[in-house]
Amino acid sequence: MITTYFRSSSFNCHDMCPMQYYGEYILGWRGPANIKADKGTIVHKILEVVADAKKSIQDNKPEIVTNFGTFRLNKRYILSNKQIDDIIEKTFKWYATRITCHDWSDKDFTDCKNWAWKALEFRDGEFDPRKKDIVEVEARFDFEICEPWAHYSYEHEDDKIEGFLALKGTIDQITKVDDKVYEIVDWKTGRRLNWATGEEKTHEKLRDDPQLRIYHYAAHQLWP
Repeated sequence: MITTYFRSSSFNCHDMCPMQYYGEYILGWRGPANIKADKGTIVHKILEVVADAKKSIQDNKPEIVTNFGTFRLNKRYILSNKQIDDIIEKTFKWYATRITCHDWSDKDFTDCKNWAWKALEFRDGEFDPRKKDIVEVEARFDFEICEPWAHYSYEHEDDKIEGFLALKGTIDQITKVDDKVYEIVDWKTGRRLNWATGEEKTHEKLRDDPQLRIYHYAAHQLWP
């Protein structure tokens, strides 16, 4: 099995089931996600739009354009709660009309709305993008690890594939805490579990969590 790069999702998939990794990331066989995962995607998009709006305000842009509409911005309040409700409704409808493998219900919409507001209101808005200094939204990275241990060499048919292991991915949100500290934010709607072992992710386990370690390493490359 030739592996030339990792994403946090592929790393976790391999940890949970090497056969699933082979099917999804080597052969490209992917089935539809379950409805909980797709609702998580919807909530993620809602929070992404809110963060994009805040970043646009910082950059003195009057509006943001999304797949499901254009939203005007106002420096005095960035996005009102009413505008966020509008974003939630339009985001849900956009995804629900395109992901047709589920029987979407009013409860699914209510779940997405409640989850989005739960993230925004957590600890009096500690992670609300409207209250943050946004550095980047959906920060993409793709770079090689040019270290001896990361070098690979494969014989494949009549060719030789050689290079350095690469890391790829997208960090949901980077915010500025002060001149010396940037904060990585990754939105989650699922249970706090290691799906490979079924164990709860405690603070101690999160210190060695593959996704967080990859993101931490990538952030040092993007903002040294």
